[in-house]
Amino acid sequence: MKKAIFSIFFVVVLISSAFASNAKAASFNQSNLISNFDFTNVNSMSTSEIQFFLQNRNSYLKDFSEGGRSAAQIIHEASHGHGDASGSINGITVNSSTGTVAPGVILATLQKEQSLISRTTRDTNAINKAMGYACPDSGSCNPSYLGFTKQVESGAWQLRYNYERAQGKGFSNFQVGQSFNYDGDIGTFSNRATASLYRYTPHVYNGNYNFWNLFHNTYQFQTAAFAYRFVKQNGYPGLTNGWSYRFVLIVKNTGSATWNRNVVHLGTSHDKDRVSPFTRESRTGTPSGWTSPNRIKMQESSVAPGQYANFVFYMRNDGLSSGTYREYFQLVADGVGWMEDYGIYWDVSAK
Repeated sequence: MKKAIFSIFFVVVLISSAFASNAKAASFNQSNLISNFDFTNVNSMSTSEIQFFLQNRNSYLKDFSEGGRSAAQIIHEASHGHGDASGSINGITVNSSTGTVAPGVILATLQKEQSLISRTTRDTNAINKAMGYACPDSGSCNPSYLGFTKQVESGAWQLRYNYERAQGKGFSNFQVGQSFNYDGDIGTFSNRATASLYRYTPHVYNGNYNFWNLFHNTYQFQTAAFAYRFVKQNGYPGLTNGWSYRFVLIVKNTGSATWNRNVVHLGTSHDKDRVSPFTRESRTGTPSGWTSPNRIKMQESSVAPGQYANFVFYMRNDGLSSGTYREYFQLVADGVGWMEDYGIYWDVSAK
């Protein structure tokens, strides 16, 4: 499908006095609003995670649906290039193979444009203009693009199209390395993501500062180099003296760095680096899966962002006193630091 293209879109809604004009944050860099990775990390949030985000903020969108899909589904699928979030123009194709932009980018834009994250009651006008797509400052909105689904899908497509055209496609404006001057605010498009956002909203304050503050400070969507999300673990067994049991933990790499088996491990925690009693040396040595009495190796040699890591290991009862032992674990990037503590544990009964 060939897309219609609108060169510049910007409808800015002041969200709160915290985002007032010229309110500069100490760490704000108008030339670098967001990393390319954070901008295009379409797998950073699942549909359920988007729904939790909306519920946690009591957003009106938590109960919104259109065309049989919830707001969370619409956002997630738009992020992955479905529906009107796909199309080709000027030699650039955006579709389900490329994806569009991260769900957090869409959510921050919905708040920047129409305060749809903080609204608790329906506002039809705000829903219809959700992403400010085809709604220029100088005139009324194009009626062909009104409605939540149209806005989210078209806005997500536009942001990704802007990103793709920002470097190496032969365009003359909004290119990486070019300088800008908006109302005396001077800067440089330091990366594709920044160029895309300025093409969508050509303002620094009451525009892209608001987006930056929402994404990084209010909602903290930025991706750490080493981060993960718990996915699944197996059940809690009882261990008779002399027996061992196979434990499995699956997590998702939600960071920006690729994990290497020699760097990322599952470590013992509560207290960190404690020696688990279930790794006690015996005639057979340390149980399988452990590299040391407080580190468990990853099954995969490397795990890229968005992929899943499996930790498969054995714990053994070698003469432990009867009772239940709560064994805590936490991911660690050795030489870098510990990742977030999700309180992952097994209650292991020694018999």
